Amino acid sequence: MQMLIIIKPSTQKKHKKNCTWLLEQCQKRQISYTVFYTTGHFTNDCQKITVLAQSQKRVVVLGGDGTLHLVVNALMGLSCSLALLPQGTGNDFARGFGCKNSAWRNAIFSDHQVKIDIGQINSRYFINIAGVGFDAHVVQALQTKPVLSALSYSLAGFKCLFVYQPSRLAGSFAGQQCEYGNLITVFANHHYFGGGLMIAPKAQLNSGYLECYRMPARGLLGNLYSFVRLLLRKHHGMKGLNYQRLAIAYINTPDLPIEADGELVGVTPAVVTIHPLALRFCMPQC
Repeated sequence: MQMLIIIKPSTQKKHKKNCTWLLEQCQKRQISYTVFYTTGHFTNDCQKITVLAQSQKRVVVLGGDGTLHLVVNALMGLSCSLALLPQGTGNDFARGFGCKNSAWRNAIFSDHQVKIDIGQINSRYFINIAGVGFDAHVVQALQTKPVLSALSYSLAGFKCLFVYQPSRLAGSFAGQQCEYGNLITVFANHHYFGGGLMIAPKAQLNSGYLECYRMPARGLLGNLYSFVRLLLRKHHGMKGLNYQRLAIAYINTPDLPIEADGELVGVTPAVVTIHPLALRFCMPQC
C-alpha cells in the first residue's frame, strides 16, 4: 500500500503522539508513505495534495474539520480512499460516528471502505455541513480568535447572537420558492456542526440527499430560544422550523457569508448540490 499523510502542524502532545504512532506503524507494516504538512493557504495546498494523491492508494488526514475539508476538495475525482485521525478542536464530522481514537487508528489500515456522498456549495465541496446565516457569522467572528475547545464555539455563539443582524434570504429549495428572515440555513451531510451541535440527527452519508434546515429569525429573545433548543437537541419540534431532504438548492440573495465544514468559503448567491457516493472513506468500526 502507498499512503499520503496530510498533517496540520500542531504543538499539542496528543497530536505529536498520534503523528509518531502513525509513522511508526507505517514503518512496522512496511508501508511506503509521503508526508505533506499544510500551510494554511487553501488553493496552493489543495493543488499540491491533488498532485501527490494521484499516485497514492490511501490518503490519511491528521487534523480537524478544516483540514478534512481541504483534503476532500483535493481528492474529488481521484480513486484513492480517505482515512481520518481526528486532531481538531471541534471534530464535528468525526463526532457523528461516536468512535474512540483506537477505532480511527484501526480504520487507517483497514480494508473496510464505504462510498459516501459529498456536498457542494458553489465551487467548494463539503463532507459535513455547509450553511448560510448565523453559523457563517460565528465562523467569520472566530477567524481572528483562537478556539481552544468545542465549548468555545457554543460560547461564541451566545455572544454573537446579541450582535447578529439577520438578513432576508430568498431562494429555491428542491423547486420550492421562498423568502424569509434567516437565522440559520444549513445543508447537512452528517450530524454535527458548531463544535458539537447536533442539528441533523437524520442525516446519512449515503442517502443521496442533504438534510436542509431553515430556522427563521425571531428577534433577540426568539433567537436565543432557538439556539437553546438547538443546544438541547429539541429543535425538530420547534414552530417555524422548515426541514426537508433535497438534492439541489439555490440561494439568490447576494453577499451573505457561506461556511462549509467550519470554514469561511465565500458569499452568496449560491448553488448547493450533492454528489452521491463520490468518495471512498475508511469507515471506523466503533
